[in-house]
Amino acid sequence: MKRHFSYFSAPVAMAAIAFSALTTACGSDDFKIKGEIYGADDQPVVLAKSDFHGRWVAIDSTRTSSNGSFSISRPAPAAPEIFRVEVDGRFIYVPIDSTETVTVTSSLDKFGSEFTLTGSQKAEALERFEKEVLALPAGVSPDSLESFKRNIFTKYMRDGQGSIVSYYILTKFVGDKALFDPQKDYKYFAAVANGFKQLRPDDPRTALLEKTTLDAQKLRNKGKGNAIQIEAEEIKVIDIELPDENGKNRKLSELVGNGKPTVVIFSLLTHPDSPALNLELSRLYSSLGGNVNFYHISLDPDQYTWRDAAKNLPWVTVFDPDGEYSTAALKYNVSDLPTYFVYSAQGELQARAANINELRKQLR
Repeated sequence: MKRHFSYFSAPVAMAAIAFSALTTACGSDDFKIKGEIYGADDQPVVLAKSDFHGRWVAIDSTRTSSNGSFSISRPAPAAPEIFRVEVDGRFIYVPIDSTETVTVTSSLDKFGSEFTLTGSQKAEALERFEKEVLALPAGVSPDSLESFKRNIFTKYMRDGQGSIVSYYILTKFVGDKALFDPQKDYKYFAAVANGFKQLRPDDPRTALLEKTTLDAQKLRNKGKGNAIQIEAEEIKVIDIELPDENGKNRKLSELVGNGKPTVVIFSLLTHPDSPALNLELSRLYSSLGGNVNFYHISLDPDQYTWRDAAKNLPWVTVFDPDGEYSTAALKYNVSDLPTYFVYSAQGELQARAANINELRKQLR
C-alpha cells in the first residue's frame, strides 16, 4: 500500500507546512510574494511549489486582510522555482530566482484570469505569456497552434538564458494537453536544454531537459529508420552524493552499473510507517540474495534520530540535510514518499515504482 507521507503530499497542505516549519531556519535570505486581491476579505491563500510535471506541493498559507492584502515569505530556493498562489480554487503562477519580492494584484472574482505581476522581469514575462495562453481560442487549428508556439519561443524562450520561465512554458498544459510535445517539439526542448547547460549546468532541470531531448531524438530517428546521431553526451546516471550514518560520502554512481540492479529509495526513516516499510524492504532485499544494490535517501528533519534508524539497515543509507528542499528529490521528480527508482544491471534508469509490489515486479 502506498503511504503518502506528509512531506510531499499536496492534499494535506497544513501537514506539509508543519513539516516545513521544523526544517526551515529563520533568516533574512527570503523571497516574498505579496499582493492585493480586491473583494477578498479574510480569504485563504495557499502557496505551492511545482515539481517537474505540473504537480504541486503546498508549502505555506495565510489569509487576506479585510482589504484583500496578503504577504508570504519563504527561504530563497537553491535553484530558480515556479510557485503557485491559490485563492478560491484558482491559480496565479510566480517565478522566483532568489530573494526578490513579487507583487500580485487581482480580484477575487477574476483571480487567475485577470492579474498583474510586478517586481521582476521574469514575473512580468510570465504574466504576458499566461495572458497569451488564455487568449487562445478553444478550437485553435493545428497550423495556428504551431504559429503560436513559434511566436512564444521567439518572445520568451529563444533568449531565455536558462530562465525558469522557459522551463515552465515547456511544461505548460492547456486544458488536458501539453502545449509543447517533446516528440513533436523536441527542437524547442533542445534549445532550452542548451541554454540551461551553458548557464545553469548544476540546475537539476538541465539533466532532465537533455534527457528529454535525447529520448525524443532517438524515437524520431528510429521512426525514420536513421542511425541515431546524438550531439550531447548521453546521461545514464542522475548521480547523488550524500553522507551515510558514519559520515562517509557515498555516491550513487559507485553502485550503478556494477552488474546488479540498483534501487534508489526516497523516504523518511523517522516516519511512524517506516518500521513496517523497512521490514518489507528487508524481506525483498534478502529474497534477492545479494543480487541487488539499495541506495536509500532519507529526507528526515532530524539527523540524529535518522542515524539510529539507519544503522541497522543492511544496505547503503544516506542523509540529505536539505530535507524539504532536497536537490536529489528535485532531480528525480519526487512528489510522494516513499518512491523507488530502478537502474538496470547495465546502469540504465529503467523504472519508477510507487510501492513495494511495483518494485518487486521490476526486480524480477
